[in-house]
Amino acid sequence: MDYPFLSKAKIIDTLKQKNAHIRKSLGQNFLIDPNYIAKIVDAILSNIPHHSRVLEIGPGLGALTFHLKENYQLVLVEIDRILCEILKEYFPEQFIYQMDILEYIQHYSLNDFDYIIGNLPYYLTTDIIINTIKAMRKPSICIFLVQKEYAEKLIEENNSISIYLNNFSRISKLFSIPKNAFFPIPKVESMLIKLEVFQETKCNPELLEKILRMSFRSKRKKIINSWQKGNELIPISLLKKKAEIISFDFTKRAEEIPKETFYQLVNLISKN
Repeated sequence: MDYPFLSKAKIIDTLKQKNAHIRKSLGQNFLIDPNYIAKIVDAILSNIPHHSRVLEIGPGLGALTFHLKENYQLVLVEIDRILCEILKEYFPEQFIYQMDILEYIQHYSLNDFDYIIGNLPYYLTTDIIINTIKAMRKPSICIFLVQKEYAEKLIEENNSISIYLNNFSRISKLFSIPKNAFFPIPKVESMLIKLEVFQETKCNPELLEKILRMSFRSKRKKIINSWQKGNELIPISLLKKKAEIISFDFTKRAEEIPKETFYQLVNLISKN
């Protein structure tokens, strides 16, 4: 049997039979281009060993599930009740949880899985990635489909989210996916990215988060001015003292400071 949901008509008709519709509020955009489905599947197969335990976030109508179910021990987490019903009809042997992935992370251990994949809804991308990699306690690989602009911010720019996530993992882009590979057609292009999760973080995540919150309060101002703008999550006198030791130039803007310098600062303060 070929994957059945490659046409708009089939998707609409299947949902209509269940008195359902595409839910834009959940960011539902289904992959329908067989060439890009195959390309994503090849990327997953190239990075994740066969027979691994894999968690799939937001399988939708199973475009990836269909091609991966014979290669991996898959567990699916899908928030939409109707999509879960459809998935159970087409993939009766798969474990499927009907729940929000953030709720799943709260109740179940991600260490049951060797790898994680998923087509992430744009409006929850940051929350899902942060909570996923924070919940993992062993080296792993995550392969996520995200908004292209978001991926470029993570990989090519120096911002608070990029610095924070790179403390947990090495992030790289695999390839772009055009809008018309999906139905409904989204407003933006997508990108497949890979996160190689570290065994240990480069520095203390909680302390890093506080420093980043203080440093990026005013993106266009010098860091010292941002530190002084709001509440002292960490004493400014301590920040300045430790920053001077490693030549951390707090007269620059936060985005001008290399990621590794932030990690150095955190590690120095952690020893205090």
